[in-house]
Amino acid sequence: MDTAQWSRWWNRARYRIYAPVYDWLAWPLERGRRRAIEGLAPATDDRILLLGGGTGLDLKYLPAGAQVTVLDAVPAMIRRAKARTRRLRITVDAQVGDARALPFDDDAFDAVLLHLFLSVVSDPEAVLAETARVLIPGGRASIYDKFVPEGEAPSLPRCALNPVARVLFSDFTRRLEPMLSGPRFELVEHRDAGLGGLYTASIVRLRAEAGS
Repeated sequence: MDTAQWSRWWNRARYRIYAPVYDWLAWPLERGRRRAIEGLAPATDDRILLLGGGTGLDLKYLPAGAQVTVLDAVPAMIRRAKARTRRLRITVDAQVGDARALPFDDDAFDAVLLHLFLSVVSDPEAVLAETARVLIPGGRASIYDKFVPEGEAPSLPRCALNPVARVLFSDFTRRLEPMLSGPRFELVEHRDAGLGGLYTASIVRLRAEAGS
């Protein structure tokens, strides 16, 4: 097993372990999650994809009537997302899949949510490439996560915690801007999303020429 394969295996294994308590662990991040979706301003007739959707914590903030798909690599997470849809009495397509090779057609979605995911997944650039493929030209993506601010070096606490954090949760030292440096996306909005600026909410739009 090479490094990339091990990383993918470990991501799935650790989130399978976390699945029963994930909602409790993620509770402090709810305010930022809600603010991120408010910034995206999804419409009632949007087709929305939740990538790395976990237990479906974003679902209650989405508009009624939207066509929603949840995809996660961990079956235990998808089972809990399906249970959440039953509690919320909504219809959602929740399925297991690989965000680096999405099982959807080109131009299939109006909006994509990438919440607490790009700092976890082993190949975020591949995820963004697939996000661009399935978005319509001009489609939007909401990125809510913890990135090192542009133009700043990672703080000493980030660097000190990162070796353990990368094994247990996610990478504390990733930067958003290099992931968006290609021609596909333009940054529309970027704001503080809580915990003293550690988390940010960004809205990016797929350039029309990128989707053509």
